[in-house]
Amino acid sequence: MSRWIAFALVVALVLSACRSAQSKPQDAVPPYLRALLANDEDALLRATCPEWEEEAARDLAAFSGVTGELQDVRCQAAGTEGDYTLVTCSGTMQINYNGELRDRSLEGQTYRVKEVDGDWKMCGYQ
Repeated sequence: MSRWIAFALVVALVLSACRSAQSKPQDAVPPYLRALLANDEDALLRATCPEWEEEAARDLAAFSGVTGELQDVRCQAAGTEGDYTLVTCSGTMQINYNGELRDRSLEGQTYRVKEVDGDWKMCGYQ
């Protein structure tokens, strides 16, 4: 019996280490942007911290009627602001608006993210 408990503890520690190694502040922004472009409210809310949900709904409404995809997006942590980690990204959002493709650069925008229940979430813009 004690072998099973020890085995379970080792497995739990390994899984915990893998999860935290994969979850980084900069990983929070692309899912949020993809959800906007896909008009996917459920995915958007999963990517959003609770205090940003109302504003996220406004962002989603602003993207209604368009589709798109992310192109060459790379994000990196760029400092902190209170409880938030600041994230900047390079790349573009390729937006299809009524059949017309438009590129919107992600450079120059700073995103605020924070860890909520073990997952990094998008919490606004600076």
